[in-house]
Amino acid sequence: MNAVLDVRELSAHYGGRNILDGVNLQVHAGEIVTVIGHNGAGKSTLLRAIFNLVPWRSGHITMQGRDVMGLASDQLLQAGLAYVPQHRSVFPRLTIEENLQMGGYLVRDAKVLAERIERVLDLFPVLKTRAGQWAGSMSGGEQRMLEIARTLLQDPQLIMLDEPSIGLAPKMVDAVFANVQLLRDQGKAVLMVEQNVKKALSVSDRACVMELGAVRIQDQAHRLMDDERVARLYLGHR
Repeated sequence: MNAVLDVRELSAHYGGRNILDGVNLQVHAGEIVTVIGHNGAGKSTLLRAIFNLVPWRSGHITMQGRDVMGLASDQLLQAGLAYVPQHRSVFPRLTIEENLQMGGYLVRDAKVLAERIERVLDLFPVLKTRAGQWAGSMSGGEQRMLEIARTLLQDPQLIMLDEPSIGLAPKMVDAVFANVQLLRDQGKAVLMVEQNVKKALSVSDRACVMELGAVRIQDQAHRLMDDERVARLYLGHR
């Protein structure tokens, strides 16, 4: 089966300092792949480099067999690759509905956009019942749901999520991860960076462990949960 995203020997650096060192990974349709590792391992830089937000890169990136290494971020979005950054990106002084309209700026057909907005509101009922509320007045978890919903308006094949549960209360963490699983169930490919290792591995199909800018381990997520080294370093087991 061809991968939706195929990353080969991806390296990146800032000011002569290597941050990524020959990373290889694949993500398939209907699959969640999580990247774990300590702070500074290069996890977030990996997502940014894939989305062409890092100035110096080398390697190969393909989307469904198409070379996308040289595309700008807006072109990557049109090619089916979406990115939800770690820090909140909603428009706080716009309503939920207005945020969704802004998220569909690349959809030229008004009827198609309206249908997609209705579809994502059905997926996220809490947003539908409060469509007129200012986005800035929502909780962190609700804002994260809005970011994911807004991303879906472009109908991407792959969604990259950087720390989707960061700063959230446990109840909202569960809700956000349930939404990530929903994306997979719809056939989307998901590449996720997450510090909540135990929770992330429990919902993922595969996972990668990064150290010093390189992928050191790749395996099925359930196997990594049982891996002695991963358990000791990332799950707090002795």
